[in-house]
Amino acid sequence: MDDSASSSLACRPIECDVAIVGAELAGLIAGAILARQGRSVVVVDTPPQVGGGGGGTSLGGFWLDGGHREGHDVTDMEVAWRHGERAAREAGVEVPIAPIASALRVHLFPEFPPRAPSPSLPGDFSPGGFARLASEAFGVTADQMPDFLAVMARLSGAGSEQREAALETPLGEWLDAADSSPGVRRAILVMVKTIFCEYPERASAGRLMSFFSDGSDREGMRSGIPDDAECGGMQGLSAPFARALEVHGGRILLDQKPLEILFEGRRATGVVALGPAQLVLEVHARSTIVSYPVWDVLPLLPPERVDPGLARVSEQLEDESADGLSLQIGLARLPRLRATGEVENHAGWNRFLVGDERRYQGGFHIPSMSSQRAAPPGQHLLNAMALRWLRREERPRWSETKRTLDAMRATLREIYLDFDDCVRWEAYQWVQRPAAMAWFWAPVRRHPVAVPGCESLYFANTTIESDSGPVEICAHAGLLASHAILDAESASPGA
Repeated sequence: MDDSASSSLACRPIECDVAIVGAELAGLIAGAILARQGRSVVVVDTPPQVGGGGGGTSLGGFWLDGGHREGHDVTDMEVAWRHGERAAREAGVEVPIAPIASALRVHLFPEFPPRAPSPSLPGDFSPGGFARLASEAFGVTADQMPDFLAVMARLSGAGSEQREAALETPLGEWLDAADSSPGVRRAILVMVKTIFCEYPERASAGRLMSFFSDGSDREGMRSGIPDDAECGGMQGLSAPFARALEVHGGRILLDQKPLEILFEGRRATGVVALGPAQLVLEVHARSTIVSYPVWDVLPLLPPERVDPGLARVSEQLEDESADGLSLQIGLARLPRLRATGEVENHAGWNRFLVGDERRYQGGFHIPSMSSQRAAPPGQHLLNAMALRWLRREERPRWSETKRTLDAMRATLREIYLDFDDCVRWEAYQWVQRPAAMAWFWAPVRRHPVAVPGCESLYFANTTIESDSGPVEICAHAGLLASHAILDAESASPGA
């Protein structure tokens, strides 16, 4: 056995300042910041690549969003990057974000899949953008429009105290109390479906208010798709921080399944993981960060260290989960729209609303129109996705999943004149729960970064309480966790 092999099989624990469980975005952000500050950092995770469930996986030159099968946490297909800007500055990295000029297009179908071309309407995710869609897409009549605009003004104009007070109020209850007409109530719920909430009446009114806030507290925010020079799609968020972490001496150990957070009394002291050959790895650290959703963290803790209140929050959040049903399609070129004969030029999301009741049936986008590495040069990647909100006990079957995806493919053939001629390959993708942050909309107060009853242990994940949107929560969590460790060191310099 050579020296390098014997070294890798040594039984001695790895000693470091900070152990991080999970090579997810939040963990990588915290690790990159701490490593740049001179701390020795070791990251362990199960998948053979960084990014976890929030990144992308390379396949034949295409980067497919949805993350690795063994990954934790979740992704989105676009990002509003504000805390991320600050995190990038503190980590000393650049995260290019390609803006999307045309953010939203809504397709109205009488049935699904459609049998003929149907109207499509341009819009965006702002209050004004949805007001422009109100009549044709959401069914608001002329006499209902003042009431609709008044409700939108209440949502978008709510102050921080109003947002906080409404955080645990379901939107359906809030609309009932607002005494709006049935038509306006229905239109608001359809609008929230279009944003990406399958059960809008269950969404938090306070979180919708935050989504629609005027942005005065979000100076410097950039919105769009990551455009990394080496990785396509959402992997472009994780990769720069992983590179920075290693440049500053941090270590990322993959193919290591975390088993247990180590403790001495109330104080976390590192992590135990299991390698591919069932070999045990111990990482001893002064501070420990976990970047998994809270329900995946609690099994790693000794039972006596699990706070009952945190366990209740974990159950509530896990009950607001979703899986992602996707078609990943490689295109030889951009297709032409059946309605106009013109080559597709819409880089944002398309949403499907069906029937008079405007049932939400998912949508699609073409990430390669923004992310230069999402597809090989001259080719394109189309991702069609339907999120399916699930309670913890729900277990969908593949036959049901496949029917949904086949209907989406038939819909694409109606939208595009030459769709079949453009397709080079296609594959079903079933991103198991949690595929997306259904709990982002839930009327549930999430948990803090500091862990009750556990000293020197920090959560940096998408289930923390934050003023951020999906994915950006990771950046905020990484910042909060890294600052908490540095502040604790300053308070106890001899620790």
